[in-house]
Amino acid sequence: MKRILVVDDDNMNLKMAKFMLEQKGYAVITATSGMECLTTLMNESVDLILLDVEMPIMSGIKTLEHIREQEEFSQIPVMFLTADANEETVKSAARLGAAGYVKKPYMPDDFLERVAKLL
Repeated sequence: MKRILVVDDDNMNLKMAKFMLEQKGYAVITATSGMECLTTLMNESVDLILLDVEMPIMSGIKTLEHIREQEEFSQIPVMFLTADANEETVKSAARLGAAGYVKKPYMPDDFLERVAKLL
């Protein structure tokens, strides 16, 4: 079973993503901050990270920078789930090797199709 880490500071977004992914048979782990994401990665193996950009304290871009610095996590695909799709954020995500973007609010079928392609 593929394991997906969903990181978002909005509890409703976490619940919605978790529900949709579990319905498709994925094991889902959630985190509500960049720091919690990094701690989770130390204790859990995951096949994909779905990461919000706009989070307090540590943005998704900063979180991805930290993920890419760690050899054991550097190859995990990361897809951003975000309402923030400004040009600078998109460039930063691409520079860090993000596997893609899903703009919020997203359509469930599109979201699940993109996840499936990364796994």
